[in-house]
Amino acid sequence: MTKTRDNHFVPQWHQKGFMDERDNQLCHLMRRDIDLKNGETKTVYSKKWQTSAQRFYKKDLYSTFLGTEVNDEIEQKLFGPIDDNGCRAIRAFLTDDQSQWHQNFQNLFIYLDAQKLRTPKGLDWVQSKYPDLTQLQLMMEMQSLRSMHCTFWAEGVRELVSAENSDVKFIVSDHPVTIYNYACSPDSELCGYPSDPDISLKGSQTIFPLDKNRCLILTNLEYAQDPDNANPLQQRTNATRIRQSMVNTIEFINSRKLTSDEVRKINYVIKSRAQSSVAAGKEEWLYPENDLTCDWADIRHVLLPPSGELHRYGGEMFAKFEDGSVHYQDAFGRITPPNDYLNKNIDEAQIGRNSLCGCGRKYKNCCRNVPVDLRATWDVASIRERNLAFCNCIRNVLGLDSGKTWLDVRRELSDDQISKIYGFYSSLWPRETDIYSLLPKPDGKFRGLYTGPVDVRVIGAHALPLASVFDEFLIESPITNSNNIRPEFSPKQSPSKYKYQALKDFLFMLEIEPFIGLGLVNLIPNPSEFDLSLMRAMMDMARDRARPDEIICEQDRRLYLRLSTEDLLNSMAMMPRGAKIQVLVHQFGLTEEMATDSISKLERYAEASPLMMLQQMNAGEGGQFMQFRMGPNYEMALFVAQVTGSVIITDSNSRWRELVSAQHREQGIINYPWNDALSQLSSIPIDYQFLETLQKSQRHFSIARNLIQTADRMVLGDDRDVAKLTRLAGQARELVDQLGQVNDQLVTSSFKVLSPEGGFYDSNVQRLLAQSRCLRYDNRVRSIYGIGLPE
Repeated sequence: MTKTRDNHFVPQWHQKGFMDERDNQLCHLMRRDIDLKNGETKTVYSKKWQTSAQRFYKKDLYSTFLGTEVNDEIEQKLFGPIDDNGCRAIRAFLTDDQSQWHQNFQNLFIYLDAQKLRTPKGLDWVQSKYPDLTQLQLMMEMQSLRSMHCTFWAEGVRELVSAENSDVKFIVSDHPVTIYNYACSPDSELCGYPSDPDISLKGSQTIFPLDKNRCLILTNLEYAQDPDNANPLQQRTNATRIRQSMVNTIEFINSRKLTSDEVRKINYVIKSRAQSSVAAGKEEWLYPENDLTCDWADIRHVLLPPSGELHRYGGEMFAKFEDGSVHYQDAFGRITPPNDYLNKNIDEAQIGRNSLCGCGRKYKNCCRNVPVDLRATWDVASIRERNLAFCNCIRNVLGLDSGKTWLDVRRELSDDQISKIYGFYSSLWPRETDIYSLLPKPDGKFRGLYTGPVDVRVIGAHALPLASVFDEFLIESPITNSNNIRPEFSPKQSPSKYKYQALKDFLFMLEIEPFIGLGLVNLIPNPSEFDLSLMRAMMDMARDRARPDEIICEQDRRLYLRLSTEDLLNSMAMMPRGAKIQVLVHQFGLTEEMATDSISKLERYAEASPLMMLQQMNAGEGGQFMQFRMGPNYEMALFVAQVTGSVIITDSNSRWRELVSAQHREQGIINYPWNDALSQLSSIPIDYQFLETLQKSQRHFSIARNLIQTADRMVLGDDRDVAKLTRLAGQARELVDQLGQVNDQLVTSSFKVLSPEGGFYDSNVQRLLAQSRCLRYDNRVRSIYGIGLPE
């Protein structure tokens, strides 16, 4: 069977729609950049009339290989059906038949999304999102990413414009899905090859000529409604890419007949965003810049949809189904109304050095010298402010602000209190939260992300003391968000099942509150709580990665056994005495006499245990939800670390082994340019005094901090200076020797640092990042730190 190796990235049937002067040919203008010996670049152009079979193809663009065997299934089985459906869809939208629009609506956008990624420029963009991809991996990732813009396009303002009254017609390029943003000229950073301004930006408009006489223009609603005041470089509301939405499929503005000058301006945008070639039915149409009388930003007036037609878009939608359920959706696809009380309006010009900035911290120590694009948003309550508000809610609802003690809480904790507190948390973190605007960004700060057991009983062992080493320390919040849980499992709707877990959660928040208040710790929610597609993908990846025969490391197994046993014993305090005895008999194999004696001891020491409930369970109540959280998991640890520019810290040997597998390899070999110095820092002092004073301790602690931060700066800057590394190694050896001689009860722990050349990454995580609404992130994690791990 003959293999298809000449892969047309612009289908031949689509090219034929632009033919005019010659029956079966287009005039192609090709640009080629030649690197000269003197370091300069010379650009040359060539022009040629060619058939659709002769242009816009590349040999083996989609082919994969097994030895000498060529596989063309992507061309045949993926793009074959997409092109067939896309051809029918474009033909439908070349008519004015709304019934045809409705039937082909979905296929049109599926085709557009595939067309955006299948070109050489599109594939180069995919490649740029991953540190390293083989041809086979590139094809797999292209398929995984090819449907991530459909929802944005469908929810926007959709307009069909005509060139039938113009003597100039639309041209086609080698990257035909063109993105225009008036604030991003072709020489701007956001337009650097192979990138285009992201479609999620308010001012980004998508241009796609259907043929020489009809062009589709897609505009974000917020920009269309208020083009003069909408920030073109700000993301649109609800910029989550992969989600379900409900739109009217026949609402297309279809009234504008463009002049020749207007068509030339659109052609200029198409030519400016092409990779290297454009084609037209007439040669003179290939040079729109010759007649251009405005600058890049002024072209936006041609692309804006008529304001009098915008009433078709936006508003709220209610849909009732046969089972009686009602679907609500606003103009931006949000299924719950926005919480306006989280919004803020801050004028930076009015903020003094010692005033609070938009993050809620002292301005001079926080955002004063940070560029706006590297700050967390000031438009809504910050993560820190929400965490502190949640702690205030806990104290207020439990009565701790009015004289109640923790002993009283354990005796009196009610379903109503649990429901109120978790309900408040869910209102602080609605599902449509733009979490990436709130998270810290890769701004050069020395930031650490902890991954390991997030439990009030062990968080102080390594995680909190290590916060003294970093400029900012991130811990994933263990609090359950009711917005993402079925009512029967939700602490808001089923609070009686959460009495024991609530006790743990509330104590955790109160213990960590001082660190949050001083900005030493940032307790962050898992981003997947606000992106259900991300949550499903992450869970699928974790399930695929899991190996049933893999044994958890002994250190982690013992910790899990200890904490889960404590959970069981603590929660049993709510059960009748007879039931408690039977649990010990059946679960632990004790005799009834031994069980009775053990229960008596537990009851004697009940008040001294801060997590033991001091109240009886009501008759008929079921069991208790108990959570052991090791967070974030492998995928989300890499994901969040790249989003926030953090190194990863763990005291879990299981997590360490998972992360080690993500090291970059060059032809199977891992290189460690900084290892001679980093391996010398095998032990560090644990700053437990920091937990009491909230002040970073000095002497050995200060030396260790400086060494770790110096090493990180070298890794971050790819500094491999031999003299610096030798000096750093000597200082590390000296510190470790000193720690071994100290007898003033200084607690030390084993310490490992891995900083391979190329860092840590996982292709699955890179895909999650590319599909997310996060536009700025590191392409890899530079280092992982292990604390207290077994040898």
